[in-house]
Amino acid sequence: MSAGPLLDLAAPLAARPLGATFGAELTDVRIAGDLPQAEIDAVLDALHAHGVLLLRNLPRDPAAQVAFSRRLGALELHSASAHTHPEHPEIFCVGNVEEPGGLKANFATGVEQWHADSSYRAVPSRASLFYAAIVPPEGGETWLLDASTAYEELPAAMQARIEGLRAVHDLNTLAEWNRRHTPGKAPLSEETRRRFPPVSQPLVRVHPVTGRRSLLLCPAVISRVEGLSQAEGEALIAALMRHAAQERYVYRHRWRVGDLVIWDNLATLHTASLFDHTRYQRLMFRTTVAGTA
Repeated sequence: MSAGPLLDLAAPLAARPLGATFGAELTDVRIAGDLPQAEIDAVLDALHAHGVLLLRNLPRDPAAQVAFSRRLGALELHSASAHTHPEHPEIFCVGNVEEPGGLKANFATGVEQWHADSSYRAVPSRASLFYAAIVPPEGGETWLLDASTAYEELPAAMQARIEGLRAVHDLNTLAEWNRRHTPGKAPLSEETRRRFPPVSQPLVRVHPVTGRRSLLLCPAVISRVEGLSQAEGEALIAALMRHAAQERYVYRHRWRVGDLVIWDNLATLHTASLFDHTRYQRLMFRTTVAGTA
């Protein structure tokens, strides 16, 4: 995605580029209150133009985050309901904070893999909004990847090879990955496995608004590539990830309390860096805009 000018807006938003090929920090954007539709449209246009948006110095206001997120589209409830906000089920809590009788953030000690949110659903999410409530002084960064430019700069032979290929995304595959890297983590319940059966997704998807193609690569969620042997499929995903994870396509966000990062889940991938959870706390609030068929 280009880090160039925003799309033609009635009231253009001031933006500062973040990554080499995508991302922008917006200034003077509010999320609380009864916002006019023109402001919401400007944020959506900026998101489609840049893929990732950063808003800084926002107060901790879960209700406002939910209300603002809902203006961007219908909200998705996370599959791990035990880790949602006790007063706002639309918020998935991420980190190592647990309050008696209150919120219990979802935490894994293992190295996270690149992924797109909700790829295990038949219709993956449209966008995610991540708010920093508590951040460690070091580590715990979120890394974002420009999956559109990464696809566009693939060799033509590789583009031709993956055209039409599909992969099976499985929530249970992700759960077992987490269990291998987080000792003591419980297996996925049978009820959750029934609610979220494996689904087939394209390796290359087309954005419904921009028309750009991007790579949908989620190594810890993909159980197999259809039509290929297990070894061939894993080798292909690994080769594509080596290309897509080049520094040119990656923006590493170092969090400050009050940051809100919004990413277009249909054009980016993301992951997180580790932090010393024995010394520091981290608490993030995620709202997720559901996709449309």
